[in-house]
Amino acid sequence: MLAKLQALFNLRYEDRRKVWIMGTVFFLAGMSEMINYTSFMALFNSRVGTSYLPYMYLTEALLMPLEGWAFSALSQRLSKPRFMVSMYAFFIALGLVNGAVLLVYRALDLSWLGFYVILFLCSNFVIRQQTLLMWSAAFDLCPTQQAKRVMPVFVLSAILGGVAAGVFSNLLAPLIGPELLYLLAAGLLLAGLPNFLRAIKLYLIPLTLKGQAEEEQEEKLSTIYYLKQALRSPFLMTVIGIMTLMPAVYFLIEYQYFTSAQAVYTDEAELASFYGLMVIVLFCAAFLLQLFAARLIDWLGASNTVFAIAALFLGSFALVSLLIGSEYALFAASFGYCLCYLLLYYFAEPSYQFFFKMLPMRTRDGIRYIAQGVAASAGVLIGSGASLLHGLGMSLTWQALVGLGMSAVLLALAWADRHLYIKELVRYIQIGASSVKDFMSEFVESMKNDRIKKTLLEQLRHQSETVRLLTIELFAGHPDPAATEGLLQYAEKRGQRGRAEALGAISTASWNAVRFERLEPFLKDPDEDVRAVVFRRLFVSAGLAGDRERRIRQARYDGSRLVQAEALRIMPPSGELTRELKEWLGERSASTVLACEIIGDRKLTDFYFDVMMILLDPIPFLRHTAVRTLGRIGDGETATNLAELLIGADLELRSAIERAFVDIGEAGLPVYHRLLVSHHDEVWKAAVDAIMALGTEQDVHETIVPSCVQKLRELGANHAVVARIRDMGQEEWTALARMRSDELARILLDTVWTVMLRFGDERSIPQLRRALEGKDEETRDNGLEILSEGLGNAKLAAALLSYYQNATDSATMTARAADAAPESSEDPFDALTDPWLQAIAIKSGAAEGASILTNNWEYLSTLDKIVFLKQIPLFQDISIEELGRIASIAHERVYGEGEYLVKQGERASSMFVVVEGHVEIGGKSDDGSEGTIGIIGAHQTLGEAGLFDDRPSHVSAQVIFDEARVLEIEGQETAKLVRLYPDVGVGLLRSIGNRLRLMEDMVLKLG
Repeated sequence: MLAKLQALFNLRYEDRRKVWIMGTVFFLAGMSEMINYTSFMALFNSRVGTSYLPYMYLTEALLMPLEGWAFSALSQRLSKPRFMVSMYAFFIALGLVNGAVLLVYRALDLSWLGFYVILFLCSNFVIRQQTLLMWSAAFDLCPTQQAKRVMPVFVLSAILGGVAAGVFSNLLAPLIGPELLYLLAAGLLLAGLPNFLRAIKLYLIPLTLKGQAEEEQEEKLSTIYYLKQALRSPFLMTVIGIMTLMPAVYFLIEYQYFTSAQAVYTDEAELASFYGLMVIVLFCAAFLLQLFAARLIDWLGASNTVFAIAALFLGSFALVSLLIGSEYALFAASFGYCLCYLLLYYFAEPSYQFFFKMLPMRTRDGIRYIAQGVAASAGVLIGSGASLLHGLGMSLTWQALVGLGMSAVLLALAWADRHLYIKELVRYIQIGASSVKDFMSEFVESMKNDRIKKTLLEQLRHQSETVRLLTIELFAGHPDPAATEGLLQYAEKRGQRGRAEALGAISTASWNAVRFERLEPFLKDPDEDVRAVVFRRLFVSAGLAGDRERRIRQARYDGSRLVQAEALRIMPPSGELTRELKEWLGERSASTVLACEIIGDRKLTDFYFDVMMILLDPIPFLRHTAVRTLGRIGDGETATNLAELLIGADLELRSAIERAFVDIGEAGLPVYHRLLVSHHDEVWKAAVDAIMALGTEQDVHETIVPSCVQKLRELGANHAVVARIRDMGQEEWTALARMRSDELARILLDTVWTVMLRFGDERSIPQLRRALEGKDEETRDNGLEILSEGLGNAKLAAALLSYYQNATDSATMTARAADAAPESSEDPFDALTDPWLQAIAIKSGAAEGASILTNNWEYLSTLDKIVFLKQIPLFQDISIEELGRIASIAHERVYGEGEYLVKQGERASSMFVVVEGHVEIGGKSDDGSEGTIGIIGAHQTLGEAGLFDDRPSHVSAQVIFDEARVLEIEGQETAKLVRLYPDVGVGLLRSIGNRLRLMEDMVLKLG
């Protein structure tokens, strides 16, 4: 059942917990709101009279600006979580106080009319602000794309609450009276408080966790600032206009509804019962609408949804205008009122939030409350003014026609808003806003409109190349036949970047309509990428049926292998295809990469062993390509073989293997489950990533989570081992052990937190981690409190809580955690799995070698090199794992006094690190005179300059005084280090720069 509901609303696994927590709040709030509304309106209309409603609305209009200013100022003085909780608690308090007074009035038979005025103002205030609070909280708790998935569920929850409210009102009003019914509304809101607090704590507080220093640096913005920002934006002014007219039209139709109902039902209990009945009808219809409303809203987008609502408002008043003077007046007014109420509070309000979501979070609330305050005040003022027309003698029919005119203006504003919304999105693209990806789907939704498409196509002629390329990328992801001509024209302008991408963005169906005469120049274009794309698209189009073989031959004999590859992709299996691919595989060049891609695309398993042989090639990018291809044509056995390559793999090869694991698919899942017990962290991480991508929710719960919990325990064992090494008094080995423990923590925690994302919020989880690993103690304590609530997966949250409770400072996390490690009767070395920490423990004397380092003695011999390399400035920022790889390619050499490491005039192909001894750098000038540039001692490097060219060395490097011991790293290996570890490249440039400054100083002195 749960799976069917998840599929119906297109929910993901990570949405379910948030839907359950906030869905309950929306249900209770929706129920409370409607019971509150029906009870207080029944009390006011029967005891004061509907003729006073316009005056009440005018009073509200005067108070609303103050309300908006107050909330805008308050939102800046309180943190967002505290502000939202305070508002919710205030609503409950108002309901309980008013309910208690009503009961006292009933018990003592009091009838002061002034109280009912206060009751009206307070209750309408609660309903109005409660609705805004619910929607703004839901949107702030969810990223934009998640909000689109879960909002229909929240709306449905509120609708079901409204249905339940109607049933309660209809059945209970005659029995208990409107006073107790009003008090019940406050009780329902109180019942939703625990879940509201839980949602705030789990999903909003992590987004607002900041240190005290950071908060002090934030500038406090004034209410005037927000008002100016709103007035300067045509888009925001249009939104405010819509937010003003929509409630104005609603208040007018509400007046007609209440007036018509008051004329038919004169008894107070009957009137309240009728209101309850109408609520049932309204929300039952809303429930049916909600079954397909989610897909409808997703298809329309935010701006089009508002436009559709405005059109329905217009239709409602058209119906009322026709029937208000007839015997069907109550039906027409009731239908129009219910529809407008539902559209305003359950569809328009959520859509407004998408508009404000485009604003930065820092200013979003301030502008939102200013806009809502101004719009609500002006809307009530206009609506109440229109309602007064009936009291001044205008008939209900003419009053309905006034409402029809107001609805027409509303529709015009909604039409303008659609285009301003798209322009705002275009502006985000033009300025390269970081949040543009969050609104890309809005752009796609709006592309259904012809005018919007035209606006977007104009960006292909924008002066900024970035904007042009981003527009092409947008069409590539969402092909549209209407963009064909614009993309073709872009591609026909030679000299521009992105011509091939523009051709690739043309929809497949559109290629059939393009004349071959138009495409022929592209097939002869000097850019091989352009030719390749055109051939590829032609080969899959239906319009090439009669000319297919000729075009294949044309591509087959093109001068570019890139174009030839397009022909090989569609050639039928044959001996010619096999020979060609084998030839390309044997060339060990870029053609080999193309052949591997073709084999992978076509799933040509006959080439499996040919691709396997490429893994032995010394060229890295060929091995990486072979790994990716094996992932596409391999099976479970392939996964086992690739897992063995992970041990000791460099970063690029590791990334290729992880991708191949996913490409292998479900056939590799049994292998990945076995790899979860691996002691090699890189193997474990790759297995976790693969199962996360391919496995079921059961796999994640039953295998991934327990494995992550075990890894967190191992991190705890690492802390205990560091403490043991520290107790041995070996500072050098303690520092190295702490460094390794920190490295393991970063690697494993990255994976564990990635798993947590599966169960939590994509924004709050990373923010929570930053809080836990930050330096501010109060912020970290708040993060621990959130973890204690069981955020995400309860077992994993508990394990993380246990781990972080021992950490007091992110900069020295492992050291402090080691200091806080509790005493235990268990030997931490029994749980120690990392060979580097094992070797360090043996070197420091904290453990016996034979007991914990069986079959891993090579780590001991490498450690001495690592300790030395760590003292070299060039390698200070490299991890122990990476230093181990460097140490494995650094060969120890001993040179006697007078021997040369590098001779002048000969090519220097290696870099040297001096371990001990002295090396003189000097040489002869063109006139035969000899000179010394400098003396290189321990922990210094030489030979860096020769790594970047093949020219002979201009200097010699000769050992002086005594023998010298050095570590030599060959040039090819050094180039690989620079590619894999950019910090090494930066260090080399810094070292060369120091030498150049030394030379400059010498020249200046000689001058």
